[in-house]
Amino acid sequence: MKVAFISISVFCHETEDRNKILSSLESFFSLNNAEVKDSIVQGHYGNKIEIIEYKMKGKEAQNIFEKVLSSLDKVDLILLVSTLQSRTDKGKLHLRIDKQRLIEENKIFLRDGDDVVKLIVSFRNFRNSNEIIEELKNLASRDMRENV
Repeated sequence: MKVAFISISVFCHETEDRNKILSSLESFFSLNNAEVKDSIVQGHYGNKIEIIEYKMKGKEAQNIFEKVLSSLDKVDLILLVSTLQSRTDKGKLHLRIDKQRLIEENKIFLRDGDDVVKLIVSFRNFRNSNEIIEELKNLASRDMRENV
Protein backbone atom coordinates (compact mmCIF):
# COMPACT_ATOMS: atom_id res chain seq x y z
CA MET A 1 0.00 0.00 0.00
CA LYS A 2 1.64 3.21 -1.17
CA VAL A 3 1.45 6.25 1.08
CA ALA A 4 1.43 9.55 -0.79
CA PHE A 5 1.42 11.91 2.15
CA ILE A 6 1.28 11.95 5.94
CA SER A 7 0.43 14.78 8.31
CA ILE A 8 1.20 14.59 12.04
CA SER A 9 -0.19 17.34 14.23
CA VAL A 10 -0.16 18.05 17.94
CA PHE A 11 -1.46 20.73 20.31
CA CYS A 12 1.01 22.14 22.84
CA HIS A 13 -0.65 23.93 25.73
CA GLU A 14 1.08 26.67 27.73
CA THR A 15 1.36 24.35 30.72
CA GLU A 16 3.20 21.65 28.75
CA ASP A 17 6.88 21.31 27.97
CA ARG A 18 6.92 22.09 24.24
CA ASN A 19 10.48 20.81 23.72
CA LYS A 20 9.71 17.49 25.41
CA ILE A 21 6.66 16.96 23.21
CA LEU A 22 8.43 17.87 19.99
CA SER A 23 11.56 15.87 20.71
CA SER A 24 9.40 12.81 21.47
CA LEU A 25 7.52 13.21 18.19
CA GLU A 26 10.62 13.91 16.13
CA SER A 27 12.49 11.01 17.66
CA PHE A 28 9.73 8.40 17.39
CA PHE A 29 8.60 9.31 13.87
CA SER A 30 12.02 10.38 12.48
CA LEU A 31 10.78 13.78 11.35
CA ASN A 32 14.15 15.33 10.49
CA ASN A 33 13.17 16.21 6.91
CA ALA A 34 9.56 17.15 7.56
CA GLU A 35 7.95 20.39 6.51
CA VAL A 36 6.83 22.06 9.75
CA LYS A 37 3.94 24.47 10.18
CA ASP A 38 3.51 26.24 13.51
CA SER A 39 0.52 28.36 14.52
CA ILE A 40 -0.77 29.83 17.76
CA VAL A 41 -4.44 30.00 18.67
CA GLN A 42 -6.31 31.13 21.73
CA GLY A 43 -8.07 28.50 23.83
CA HIS A 44 -11.56 28.74 25.26
CA TYR A 45 -10.27 30.29 28.49
CA GLY A 46 -7.86 32.67 26.80
CA ASN A 47 -4.89 30.34 27.12
CA LYS A 48 -2.32 30.05 24.34
CA ILE A 49 -2.29 26.80 22.34
CA GLU A 50 0.43 26.09 19.80
CA ILE A 51 -0.51 23.79 16.92
CA ILE A 52 2.45 22.09 15.27
CA GLU A 53 2.02 20.11 12.08
CA TYR A 54 4.62 17.98 10.34
CA LYS A 55 4.10 17.02 6.70
CA MET A 56 5.99 14.36 4.81
CA LYS A 57 5.49 12.65 1.48
CA GLY A 58 6.84 9.80 -0.56
CA LYS A 59 9.21 7.23 0.94
CA GLU A 60 9.54 9.08 4.26
CA ALA A 61 5.75 9.10 4.69
CA GLN A 62 5.66 5.41 3.77
CA ASN A 63 8.31 4.64 6.42
CA ILE A 64 6.35 6.49 9.10
CA PHE A 65 3.14 4.63 8.27
CA GLU A 66 4.92 1.26 8.35
CA LYS A 67 6.44 2.15 11.72
CA VAL A 68 3.01 3.09 13.08
CA LEU A 69 1.49 -0.22 11.95
CA SER A 70 4.38 -2.29 13.27
CA SER A 71 4.41 -0.41 16.60
CA LEU A 72 0.75 -0.95 17.45
CA ASP A 73 0.09 -3.77 19.87
CA LYS A 74 -2.35 -6.57 19.04
CA VAL A 75 -5.27 -4.94 20.87
CA ASP A 76 -4.83 -1.69 18.97
CA LEU A 77 -4.52 -3.54 15.65
CA ILE A 78 -7.83 -5.26 16.37
CA LEU A 79 -9.36 -1.90 17.33
CA LEU A 80 -8.01 -0.33 14.14
CA VAL A 81 -9.46 -3.07 11.94
CA SER A 82 -12.84 -2.98 13.68
CA THR A 83 -13.11 0.83 13.38
CA LEU A 84 -11.63 1.37 9.91
CA GLN A 85 -14.95 2.48 8.43
CA SER A 86 -15.12 5.44 10.81
CA ARG A 87 -11.40 6.26 10.39
CA THR A 88 -11.33 6.56 6.59
CA ASP A 89 -12.64 9.36 4.45
CA LYS A 90 -11.94 10.34 0.84
CA GLY A 91 -8.83 8.20 0.47
CA LYS A 92 -7.39 9.14 3.85
CA LEU A 93 -6.92 7.30 7.11
CA HIS A 94 -7.33 9.30 10.34
CA LEU A 95 -5.58 8.06 13.47
CA ARG A 96 -5.28 9.50 16.96
CA ILE A 97 -2.35 8.49 19.14
CA ASP A 98 -2.16 8.96 22.91
CA LYS A 99 0.18 11.96 23.30
CA GLN A 100 1.12 11.41 26.94
CA ARG A 101 2.01 7.74 26.49
CA LEU A 102 4.11 8.60 23.45
CA ILE A 103 6.01 11.19 25.48
CA GLU A 104 6.42 9.09 28.63
CA GLU A 105 6.80 5.57 27.20
CA ASN A 106 7.98 6.22 23.64
CA LYS A 107 5.21 3.89 22.44
CA ILE A 108 2.07 4.51 20.45
CA PHE A 109 -1.45 3.57 21.45
CA LEU A 110 -4.66 4.46 19.66
CA ARG A 111 -6.83 6.87 21.60
CA ASP A 112 -10.10 8.46 20.62
CA GLY A 113 -10.42 11.62 22.64
CA ASP A 114 -8.47 14.70 23.56
CA ASP A 115 -4.76 15.20 24.15
CA VAL A 116 -3.71 13.21 21.11
CA VAL A 117 -1.29 13.28 18.22
CA LYS A 118 -3.32 13.29 15.02
CA LEU A 119 -2.12 11.44 11.94
CA ILE A 120 -3.70 11.76 8.52
CA VAL A 121 -2.41 9.26 6.00
CA SER A 122 -3.22 9.80 2.33
CA PHE A 123 -2.80 6.86 -0.04
CA ARG A 124 -1.98 6.67 -3.76
CA ASN A 125 -4.11 4.89 -6.33
CA PHE A 126 -7.22 4.31 -4.24
CA ARG A 127 -10.54 5.37 -5.67
CA ASN A 128 -12.56 5.06 -2.46
CA SER A 129 -12.35 4.32 1.23
CA ASN A 130 -13.57 0.72 0.83
CA GLU A 131 -10.41 -0.18 -1.11
CA ILE A 132 -8.27 1.33 1.65
CA ILE A 133 -10.25 -0.51 4.34
CA GLU A 134 -9.73 -3.88 2.62
CA GLU A 135 -6.02 -3.29 2.13
CA LEU A 136 -5.55 -2.14 5.74
CA LYS A 137 -7.44 -5.18 7.03
CA ASN A 138 -5.09 -7.41 5.05
CA LEU A 139 -2.00 -5.58 6.39
CA ALA A 140 -3.25 -5.63 9.97
CA SER A 141 -4.20 -9.31 9.89
CA ARG A 142 -0.76 -10.13 8.48
CA ASP A 143 0.90 -8.09 11.25
CA MET A 144 -1.23 -9.86 13.88
CA ARG A 145 -0.20 -13.28 12.53
CA GLU A 146 3.48 -12.27 12.59
CA ASN A 147 3.24 -11.02 16.18
CA VAL A 148 1.63 -14.18 17.56
